[in-house]
Amino acid sequence: MSLRYLAIAIAAQASAQLTGRGFPDCVNGPLSNNSVCDTSADPLARATALIAAFTLQEKLNNTGSTSPGVPRLGLPPYTWWQEALHGVASSPGVNFSDTGDYSYATSFPQPILMGAAFDDDLIRDVATVISTEARAFNNDQRAGLDFWTPNINPFKDPRWGRGQETPGEDPFHLSSYVHALIDGLQGGYDPKYKRVMATCKHFTGYDMESWNGNLRYQWDAHINAQDLVEYYMPSFQSCARDSNVAAFMCSYNSLNGRPTCADPYLLQTVLREHWGWTASQSE
Repeated sequence: MSLRYLAIAIAAQASAQLTGRGFPDCVNGPLSNNSVCDTSADPLARATALIAAFTLQEKLNNTGSTSPGVPRLGLPPYTWWQEALHGVASSPGVNFSDTGDYSYATSFPQPILMGAAFDDDLIRDVATVISTEARAFNNDQRAGLDFWTPNINPFKDPRWGRGQETPGEDPFHLSSYVHALIDGLQGGYDPKYKRVMATCKHFTGYDMESWNGNLRYQWDAHINAQDLVEYYMPSFQSCARDSNVAAFMCSYNSLNGRPTCADPYLLQTVLREHWGWTASQSE
């Protein structure tokens, strides 16, 4: 890649981070005759038609969390990274104003405290408030619709440093909590249009951030099959099989010698074939 093209790509990503919210013009724009603008088509067909219109360079250029879009197609930039762990939060895709409207959002307690309530109806109500406010931000072009929440890794070691982000350590409790949470965030388990796109993370075996010189990207979690199935995976099974969550985020680390983001056993055999998750209904 030339330095000139690299500079253009970086500038485009920066622009996407600041302004990446919006939709293509499906009335008069270049994509008006593309199936992506056909609201009667299913989401998979619409997404497939859009990607088919990209050149290879355009595909590669839009694989980051800040996608610059495709100007020749009238496709605007989009920032995929919004956070809403316990309320719409400051993150690359969320634009708070300095004063007045959109200068704040409701901030609920951290999940470790909300989980201690053992009240799934409460969690559903909290998530409904969060998704309602998220939609309001999106309606005013201040946020995207993809939120990288919830963190549903079981919390068993305080050295992790991110334990406050999770509901606790019990797999059954985590599974029940996230089932209610996704209901509130997405507006049901099979709505015509999801309120927001929730993302269950980090799949799986992630509970070390930075400890004793070891970073989350470097280490290899050795977990036997029984612990994996009985402890580390149930909350993610709830996300996929029972809750129809819109997205998954793989974990930073390796699992038993293989990076989780490149593990066909986790991403294909377990997630898609065994649990039946495809997210093809996400819209």
